[in-house]
Amino acid sequence: MDIRHLRENRRHGSPDFPVGIYRMVQAAGEPILDNHWHEEAEFLAVESGEAIFQIGLSTYHVQAGEVLYIPGGELHGGYAVNDSACTYAALVFNLDWLTGPGDGATLRYFEPMQRGQLSLQPHADAGGNLAQALFRHLSPLIELEHAQDPAKPLRLKAGLFQLFAEYVSHDSFVRREPRSPIDTHTQERLKSVLTYIDLHYSRKLTIKELAAEAGMSEGHFTRVFKSFMRKTPVEYINLLRIRIAAALLSDQKTTVGEAALESGFDNFSYFCKLFRTVYQCTPSEYRNRDGAANV
Repeated sequence: MDIRHLRENRRHGSPDFPVGIYRMVQAAGEPILDNHWHEEAEFLAVESGEAIFQIGLSTYHVQAGEVLYIPGGELHGGYAVNDSACTYAALVFNLDWLTGPGDGATLRYFEPMQRGQLSLQPHADAGGNLAQALFRHLSPLIELEHAQDPAKPLRLKAGLFQLFAEYVSHDSFVRREPRSPIDTHTQERLKSVLTYIDLHYSRKLTIKELAAEAGMSEGHFTRVFKSFMRKTPVEYINLLRIRIAAALLSDQKTTVGEAALESGFDNFSYFCKLFRTVYQCTPSEYRNRDGAANV
């Protein structure tokens, strides 16, 4: 069962090959990408359609043929534009995989990136030469997703170096302005709360409890949460629980009542109402349909 938590705790690749490749096909009206974070960096390419992607509190309108770079550790997510469809692919990788002691590229580029002093231009739009070069190099790397090629690690590593080389040749490495201690602390406290929710979603959670975990007043916590997540804490928790319930229901040995209780709902009618809102069907219909999808 694949239950996607906000804090991605799955490993992208393996210790000796820390790369994950993912392609997502989102139909019109479907969510694009839940807000989440991971320690690895990410290149994201929109292959068709368009979407709004958020990194921290910054948003980018990304269209087909455009590439987004997401530094490791940043909260990020995606949202549909006018309920339009969108196909995108992501290459998630550990910067450590590209570094070597005493190596010039490591000292000049990768170590400053790991320290947060240097980054890449986040959004390369389709109107520039950089975007065309990035998309040209990234597309064949995405196609390696299911390849059985024994040279796959070498091809991916070489391709990543090509991507970084394009940023250098287009003068698109950027010095990152140091975050204020307050901003850094706020995001880290929010991550702590998200992890807390991930661990305790199955029991009653209150705004008071979550605000205390964040070390904020209830009002300030609610405002900060919505700024980053585009949902209130209650909306986020309910959606997480509904998706966990759907994953449980994909195993037909689990009853609807069991799924409701295990995902944290003690009001069955409310659970059914929310489930229908998210999945446009009742929990029973979802459970009994052929090939119920994993979340």
